[in-house]
Amino acid sequence: MGHKKSGRRRAIRWLVVLLPVALVAACALIDGPPGPPGGGSGPIAGAGETLRLGDIEYVEVAPPAAEIRQLLVFVHGTPGSLRAFRTYLTDPLLRERFHMISVTRVGWTAGADSKEPSLEAQARALLPILEMDRSGRGAILMGHSYGGPVIARAAMDYTELVGGLVFVATTADPELSGPRWYNFISFWWPEFILGERLMGANDEIMAVRSQLEEMLPGWETLTMPALIVQGDEDTLVYPRNAEFLHEQLVNSRMLPRPGGDHFILWGDMPVIRDAIIETFAQE
Repeated sequence: MGHKKSGRRRAIRWLVVLLPVALVAACALIDGPPGPPGGGSGPIAGAGETLRLGDIEYVEVAPPAAEIRQLLVFVHGTPGSLRAFRTYLTDPLLRERFHMISVTRVGWTAGADSKEPSLEAQARALLPILEMDRSGRGAILMGHSYGGPVIARAAMDYTELVGGLVFVATTADPELSGPRWYNFISFWWPEFILGERLMGANDEIMAVRSQLEEMLPGWETLTMPALIVQGDEDTLVYPRNAEFLHEQLVNSRMLPRPGGDHFILWGDMPVIRDAIIETFAQE
């Protein structure tokens, strides 16, 4: 009996240690599945080489020199990289209609010394990208998960440069956003347990709620067209965030995905692509 009790105690101790790790890891898998279509390695077909601009990296799918198309900028979640939007960058329908750029945010570039939890700083780093739009319509910003608050802050700070917004499985409402109990536990754990990427994701999540509260007055300034995509079975972002966005954005359209989870960015890509084209593309 003593051996059985000791074994149960050891199992419980390991569960207490490993469960938060598993939960934080699940909440940080924002860069897509490990392999096509969201991950993978090597060049992105038809995109230029990865370039550095200030504290971000980006790849570009530019139109022919003689053509001018509206800029569509992709912003990943936490953790993540520009590769999260590979299926969009390689899509022929989007290539026909948009000038596309996907970025790796501040803190997630190769060799970055530290993460940057400030949404204001994240938005400021996107400014040179926004200025690349030559259409005169302003850039369309598309954010997944934590990328949503980043593009919202960029639109608030540089409204004249933003012509549209796309939120996919995005956190936005301060009452529904921010750290959960396992984030608080993980905040005190050393990096060698969680790893650099999960620690960095935790740092960003821990700081987001107060910043979303500060942004509340700014939503009324966003009158550009907006597309809100949300699955009702998303366990990483509360689906009611989409209702908050729809209420705040006066020119918004909802695209609910019944049965959709947090990874609709990839699983529902054709539907999202068609909605982007319908909402923003001009023939």
